[in-house]
Amino acid sequence: MKIAILGAGALGSVIGGLMAEQGIDVCLLDVNQAHIDAINRSGLQLDTPEGTRRIAISALRPEQCPGDVELIILLTKIFHTEAALTAVQPVIDAGARVLTIQNGLGNAERVARRVPEAQILMGSTMIPGGYLGPGHVSSAAQSWTVFKPILDAQIAEAEAIAKVLAPVGFRYSADAEAQIWQKAAFNCAMNATCGLIGARVAAISADPQGKGLVRAIADEVIAVAQAKGLAVERDAVYQHLDVALAEHTAHKPSMLQDLEAGRETEIEALCGEVARQAAALKLAAPLNTALATLVGMKSRAASA
Repeated sequence: MKIAILGAGALGSVIGGLMAEQGIDVCLLDVNQAHIDAINRSGLQLDTPEGTRRIAISALRPEQCPGDVELIILLTKIFHTEAALTAVQPVIDAGARVLTIQNGLGNAERVARRVPEAQILMGSTMIPGGYLGPGHVSSAAQSWTVFKPILDAQIAEAEAIAKVLAPVGFRYSADAEAQIWQKAAFNCAMNATCGLIGARVAAISADPQGKGLVRAIADEVIAVAQAKGLAVERDAVYQHLDVALAEHTAHKPSMLQDLEAGRETEIEALCGEVARQAAALKLAAPLNTALATLVGMKSRAASA
């Protein structure tokens, strides 16, 4: 199976590098020309707890996606989804499946604007990634990725894909949508809070009210997911938050990085989407509503 990682920034490059190490036929697709050139010139430098190595892997612009790609793993920012998929439309039209493991909620619906439902898979990844410079990425640890097709008729195909990707921690799960919401609960709590206060995780950890605050933000997300009938596990979300507060205090979440760089954030696909779905279900989500509003105001003020 030939695979393309569409959106080969930090996480996409890490996942592609790990796949290439396992002998999986994969290429990277991105618009960062300096990153592409560095990878093609010297290989992808990947730093993990196991050590640093250079991995031979092809890097291309999206419009150069090989026509025989069978699976596109989508990892762009959510507001780049349509443009990215448009660039590889001929490959999609030829039958390639698209697996979105992007941050945020509503990704499958965005992909469905450009891709037939029978070709769409959705999931969530907990593999961390950091961008250190052109051709150079890092990952603190290899973790898991779960996914499922949006149509039950495609489960057998999803399971076959999972077998190919098993060496890098990918697996089929009927509960993948619940995992998407669990990750969103974590990101709404940690990413949005760090973005708003302009500080790393340590600032939350050091505040006596910090742990209670991020749990309360996550609770609102969990309540919406459970009202939708999803088996979201509160204890798993709390454990993830607790580990971050105890062990990842130096981490600078992506939303904070985006705000510092004057880039658009994914707040509307996180807290904003939670607030909208809570309102539709007649649930209260005051913390997520406030975060969506305040982070949005901060982003617009910085741009102005």
